Amino acid sequence: MRVELNVLDFEYMRHMAAAVDVWNPPGRWLALHVGAAACSLPRYLAHAYPESGHIAVDIDTLLPELVRQWWDLPRAPRLRIRTQDGLDALQNRRDDSLDLVVRDAFAGDTTPPHLADATWWEHASRVIKSDGLVVANVGTRPGTVMGRDDIRAARMHFGQVAVVAEHAVLKGKRRGNVVIVAGKSVNEDALRRYAASAPLPTGVSSTWNS
Repeated sequence: MRVELNVLDFEYMRHMAAAVDVWNPPGRWLALHVGAAACSLPRYLAHAYPESGHIAVDIDTLLPELVRQWWDLPRAPRLRIRTQDGLDALQNRRDDSLDLVVRDAFAGDTTPPHLADATWWEHASRVIKSDGLVVANVGTRPGTVMGRDDIRAARMHFGQVAVVAEHAVLKGKRRGNVVIVAGKSVNEDALRRYAASAPLPTGVSSTWNS
């Protein structure tokens, strides 16, 4: 049985969707999703923004085939799923060819290093348009420096960077996910309004892991 779902159950995905909402994307736009998995966020955004197009890449060779079988996903060109490394996907893009880059790729509970270093963020900055946005998921654990190099690399290549997460995660008191929002102009006020109404205690920070 094929099922169509347009609900985001994971809190961090709701943060990502909110970041896109407050970004106020153009009528027609193109996104690259690094880490396709079950295509939950691409499917959600394709439904919320019918004029948007999405490319989802994943290093797993089998998963994209299974996802197409299991879920009633939008068909190409609205959603194209490819087996490809996330860095290669950026390196092969032309300058200013994307409006949105979403990174949600993990090996275990951490982002693969080559998807979270200065090179990856440099390419992300290169391929998005001047008013584009990059949204990246970071896994964190108390007592570690997980995400520190990632966020520093983002700040190196973007004018404005903010993070969204539950307060306890931002303070390093609990394991969880932090969403990086990076662009030439990030509307932190709108993100804070979203955070204030989120179901769980959520905060926005521009100095996390500084």
